[in-house]
Amino acid sequence: MTGARGKLIAFRADRMGGRLIALLNTMRFARSFDLPFVVHWRDSDGLGDGTELFDADFVARHFIDKKTYQAMKSDATAIGTVLHSTSVEQFLDHLKGGMHVLLDPPFDVLRLPFEDESEVSHTFRKVVEELPLNLVLAQHLDLLRRQLQDGRRTVAYHIRRGDLTSDMRAMNRAWPNKFVPDEFFEAHMRANMEGDGARTILFSDNASVLDRYTRMFPDLLTFARVADSSALTEVQRDAVELFAMSMADLIVAPPSSAFSSTARTIGGNEFRDVESQLTPEIRHEALDVLAARLRDEPQLFANKGEIGQYLVYACEHLVKTGRRSDFVGIARSHIEDGLNIAFVHALTVREMFFDGQYQAICDLRPTIDRGFVAFQRSFAQVALYHGMALLMLGRREEACEQIISAFWHEPVEGEINALAGLLRAQGDFHDGNFWVTDPLVERLFPNRFVFDHVRDFYAAPVEAGVLKIPPMVPTNRVMVWEWPDFTRSDLRAHYRFRGHFRSILKILERRSWTGDPKAHFDSFTGMIALREGDLAKADAMLTEAVAAKPGVAIFHKRLAELRQEQGRHTDALAAIDEAIRLAPDVSIYRAMRGGLLLSAGEAAAAADGLLDLLAEGQLKFPSVFFLAADAACAAERLAEAEAMLQKGLSLAPMNWRRQHDLARIKADLGDAAGAQRVLEWALQWADDHPPLVMLNTDLLVEDGKAEDARNRLERLMTRYPDKKQYVRRHRKLEKAVARQGAGRKG
Repeated sequence: MTGARGKLIAFRADRMGGRLIALLNTMRFARSFDLPFVVHWRDSDGLGDGTELFDADFVARHFIDKKTYQAMKSDATAIGTVLHSTSVEQFLDHLKGGMHVLLDPPFDVLRLPFEDESEVSHTFRKVVEELPLNLVLAQHLDLLRRQLQDGRRTVAYHIRRGDLTSDMRAMNRAWPNKFVPDEFFEAHMRANMEGDGARTILFSDNASVLDRYTRMFPDLLTFARVADSSALTEVQRDAVELFAMSMADLIVAPPSSAFSSTARTIGGNEFRDVESQLTPEIRHEALDVLAARLRDEPQLFANKGEIGQYLVYACEHLVKTGRRSDFVGIARSHIEDGLNIAFVHALTVREMFFDGQYQAICDLRPTIDRGFVAFQRSFAQVALYHGMALLMLGRREEACEQIISAFWHEPVEGEINALAGLLRAQGDFHDGNFWVTDPLVERLFPNRFVFDHVRDFYAAPVEAGVLKIPPMVPTNRVMVWEWPDFTRSDLRAHYRFRGHFRSILKILERRSWTGDPKAHFDSFTGMIALREGDLAKADAMLTEAVAAKPGVAIFHKRLAELRQEQGRHTDALAAIDEAIRLAPDVSIYRAMRGGLLLSAGEAAAAADGLLDLLAEGQLKFPSVFFLAADAACAAERLAEAEAMLQKGLSLAPMNWRRQHDLARIKADLGDAAGAQRVLEWALQWADDHPPLVMLNTDLLVEDGKAEDARNRLERLMTRYPDKKQYVRRHRKLEKAVARQGAGRKG
């Protein structure tokens, strides 16, 4: 790596407000520290390539494409880590050797601890004032300033709907700080719009909201009545509205909307969270009305996404007022009626567990599973509470399978991690069915919150004697660092990007180990150095630890990882074989051996070992099933690969790559219809992944349905304009459709 200084990267996977505040913060840092910066402004959200908003020369000089961004991100540190810098030198250290810093803040002006607040604020204002905007946009904003800054007080209301209730990914998450019930805004307007002489403007991304509120409040203005933006593009209209909101004297909005928050940050105006302005009595009455409507009049709501967001408020209100079973009844009726929203599934199952409805959870699970869950955290929570319900019903083996699934998806989620520790302590999880690590090292990282988790989540199992609280509850953070490749696929890269391993390594390096435990702590430090990419340090510490204590199995396992990283496959296998000899009951060592064999090109041996291991029925981690599928596929044992994928996906269905693998294998085995069923299910939530779409269209063409394939691609090209693969495939299908049409005529 050269001594060149890296760059600041502005990127926020968000809409207008979040992207703009990330860009402005990046430009502020660039100006304050005289640093180069680049911007990745992806066009997959319909926000164009940047030229509709910014000066063309500015875009040409600073904007980068997806490929360049991904290459730079691999050598970048997240701003969350950098913000802890205590000096200019420490901050600039993050940019040494060509490393970059990625800025993606959704709110506010970022400031380093050593920076002067007033100076940062002044520089940020200069960045805003000198932002190189598209000329057409700049002209509209000049006109707006003359209209809105005329001495009359302006109040802006912002009601966020849009993608929160319509976009598949957005609506599958709860947004209680962005989505606020209409009843709250209505109450605030009634109390504040009369007789104050203010100009009140409602900003919303939903036409029905604008229509409804202007009918209720005739004096309420919409932005369309304030300014004519018909000549602008949709992206430019959004930007003009944001800047117009920034010119108001007061913004009344949800507490965490990036759009209104960015307007507040740009304009420096007064901001009020609409919900905090209501009295407890008014809030209570509004939520009672909302709960009744959800129960009795679901047709009043615009769509399923809106119902999902409202259920968050209904849950909090009804549970707090002692009506948990009422909430469960409302939510369950919506789920059984087809409501397919991830966080609602998790929320409902959690409240059913707290209400003691254990068998009802088991009965509802097939209904939940018929749909799809767009976020693995929600899936993990469903699996967790299903698992605890099974524990309460005495179905321990099934319970452990569900809890392992939850742990595999979210191994550091507090209540999931703590429950796994409790089950380890009482022997339900053991060397045969779980991961292992060094107990001496685990004591360095105690589970300080286990009793909070017991109080908040596990009171019923503890009272029933299903869970026991030992004096020492093992933490599973160390296990996650030990086995990142056997949990969900992005964990190792996630930790490295966040500087997690680097931070742990610095903590360990400050300690001086002596006596009998020294080799244990040295070995662990060597493993963390390996995770961080410091192979020289890892080699020195891991080999010394093995030499000092050759009888500790996990030392050899870590050495095997190092040798594999160094490309020394024979030595890696020898090291893992020694670990297995020393600890033959540890199943995960045998799984790792299968992975090493597969990497060394010994697919047949890898498949034999992994399939035999899984046939024993102890290990239930999805990643082990997926590894066995890879080995079986490489060994041309496709039927066994299909079976392994089916088992893994039953525990981790949201893994789109593995759904693709399953469809591919089914097609290769002659089951084209089965392959299409897999793809159609996965494409409900993963149609932004080209491999799924390419295979789907291939199979449609083979089935004589080239026109269906073309129509699907046309929809996806509109939704994902940056997916050039879809455009290329569409051109190819145009010819195929023409050929099929000619064939039918002939």
